[in-house]
Amino acid sequence: MRRFFLFFACLFLISSELWAMAKQPPVSSPSKEIPSVTPPPLTLEDCYELALKRSESVAIRKEKIEEAESQFYTAASEALGDVHFEMTDRRQDIQKGGGDGAVASSSNDPARRERKFVINQPLFQGFKALGALTGAGSLRKTEKEEWRRAQELLFLDVARAFYGLLQQGKELELVTEIHSLLIERVKDLEGRERIGRSRASEVATAKSRLRIIEAERASTRGLEAVARHVLEFLTGLDLEGRELAEEEVPGKEAGGITEYLTDLETRHDVEAARQSAKTAWRGVIVAQSGFWPEISIQHNQYERREGFQSNLDWDFLFKIDVPLFQGGEAFGGFKKAVSRWKQEKLTYSLVKREAELEIKESYQNWRASLEEVRFLEEAVRAALENFRLQREEYDHNLVGNLDVLQALESLHQTRRDANRVHYEMKENFWKLKVAAGEGGYGAKS
Repeated sequence: MRRFFLFFACLFLISSELWAMAKQPPVSSPSKEIPSVTPPPLTLEDCYELALKRSESVAIRKEKIEEAESQFYTAASEALGDVHFEMTDRRQDIQKGGGDGAVASSSNDPARRERKFVINQPLFQGFKALGALTGAGSLRKTEKEEWRRAQELLFLDVARAFYGLLQQGKELELVTEIHSLLIERVKDLEGRERIGRSRASEVATAKSRLRIIEAERASTRGLEAVARHVLEFLTGLDLEGRELAEEEVPGKEAGGITEYLTDLETRHDVEAARQSAKTAWRGVIVAQSGFWPEISIQHNQYERREGFQSNLDWDFLFKIDVPLFQGGEAFGGFKKAVSRWKQEKLTYSLVKREAELEIKESYQNWRASLEEVRFLEEAVRAALENFRLQREEYDHNLVGNLDVLQALESLHQTRRDANRVHYEMKENFWKLKVAAGEGGYGAKS
């Protein structure tokens, strides 16, 4: 009996411990926080690669190449001829009264079947097939050059948006810095006003300049948002909170203009215009074929034939078609083709001259922006030193508050001009490269 009691007592204690452990909340192991990975800054090349994948205009140009290739196969069919397999099953009414002879009875048969291979091969078409083939080839080259040119123009759009966003971001920093300096200036003037060392008009003037800078900061924020939206449109990427990596342009000094004019003929739009002129000339060759006779053969190889010709396995037709009079259709087509060819030649000449002008303009803009950047950097240092001296002289009552504010405004404007020209210089560099047909970041791939 005692052992029985001890057994139940131990069982009760164990159950109580288990119940208490079950009521306690589970001890969770400390969770490891996953550190947030900051995406690397986007470079101009990164943005361009994203824009290439997203751009509909570049994709449309690429499909134009496929369309030109389809015309090549169509032109090839004119020269290679064609092969068909024809099956016919003819049914007709029974002739009333019958007919005499085996031929009549065979042709009047109400059911007649035939199976044959038909081979058509043109032998001579007045160089029509040759002109069509070579014209399709030059058309494909034209579309390919236009596609590459579209890539280069897209790169310029991306560069313009990329540097525009960087410029507005730096502009906002400059305006914010000037805003902080003006706030300090207003506080200093208010303190001087309380002890009678400054006039109330000086405080009012500083506050007016402060409000103007605040309005300018609000405008700059809006321009920065617009620039970000433009780059987002081109890249298809949300740039909120993303940083852009500002890289130095590959070259700091501009060489001679002759080295940029050397590859003028290889520029993609110039080459495309040249190929378009070649395509138009091939059109003249095709149009001339309307004056030439056409020679062709047709061969039928019968696999099944019924009737009185059932024992004939093949036949052969040699055909010469000589145009004698077409009512002016061939001559009109020829004149139209010649006119189109002359237009394309003039277009090629115009495109080449415009490309040369664009290279010269881009070169001069690039050289001017290099010098302007150098002078404005020196002007910023001079304006900063002037503001420091004006502020020290004001503390010694040598100049007035208006002189200090003018020095500060001059510093702000000089910094803004230097910032603007700095990014214009970078954009002008890529404009020169694209104008010279050198592309940018694989635009010629």
